[in-house]
Amino acid sequence: MNTVYAWILAVFSALWPGAADEAGKTYFGYVEGEYVYVAAKQSGILETLSVTRGDTVRTGAQLFTLDSDQQRIALGEAQADLMMAQATLLDESTGKRPEEIQVIEEQLRSAEASFALAKADYERYRELSVNDFVSPSQLDQAAATLDEAAASVGEQRANLAVARLPARSAQLDEARQSVKAKELAADKARIDLEDRLLASPSDGYVQQTYYLPGEYVAAGRPVVSILPPDEIKFRFYIGEPDRAGMTIGTEVLIGCDSCIEPIKARIVYISSSAEYTPPVIYSLEDRSKLVFMAEALPDEPTALLPGQPIDVRPSNDR
Repeated sequence: MNTVYAWILAVFSALWPGAADEAGKTYFGYVEGEYVYVAAKQSGILETLSVTRGDTVRTGAQLFTLDSDQQRIALGEAQADLMMAQATLLDESTGKRPEEIQVIEEQLRSAEASFALAKADYERYRELSVNDFVSPSQLDQAAATLDEAAASVGEQRANLAVARLPARSAQLDEARQSVKAKELAADKARIDLEDRLLASPSDGYVQQTYYLPGEYVAAGRPVVSILPPDEIKFRFYIGEPDRAGMTIGTEVLIGCDSCIEPIKARIVYISSSAEYTPPVIYSLEDRSKLVFMAEALPDEPTALLPGQPIDVRPSNDR
């Protein structure tokens, strides 16, 4: 559309260069727009399409969704893995479970009771040995039993101390890294799920939709195109005799068939080369047929839409 329409306007301006002078340097052009093409990062089946051509949308409004069953399952698995990693880290940080510690405490009390009994037996045998009521071997046996009981108490106390300690630093570091990795995996799965729902990145006018629900959409292929209100521009063609007098920043007035008042705009681009040119060597008459494409942005948002014909005049000609 743009190429054909621009060609017609350029030919008109080139064939009738005097028309601009008669109208007080009026140039001809059309409204153009820079579209935002909304596409999904991943491929999938288009599940819902919430807008149609001609709708006006606000920033953040839902545009369309892709099927997301696989992404929901992946997120659930990632969250389950994260919970397991967090439980492992907690277990490694707090030592053995309370039930296991209780068993060791009971074993320690039993060892202490045996030690108390062995100590009492040894004291009794030692007193009896003074009067030779027991033999030296019986006293030695009582001493050995006492030593064994003391060693058992020491062992159980050491077991209890170890049970209350957290895991070694290397094991703790490994558990912490595992939690971080699972957190990142859960975040990625959440982002993948969120990417299945596409929202409008800006306010604008829905220019086109390219798929229907149920169709397969390849990754990166636009599903909706939006024309933001601040992306409207005016494209027109300046004759070669007037090119030198037009510069970036020049104020112009835009007119159209339905415009009650001219729209103020400012030139932001002028082509550095002529378009639709005659042969390389020009006569004075041929030079007047050369045109240069220019673009202007409105000072304020406009309701004009792409493709609408316009006429352009420098503001000082008003």
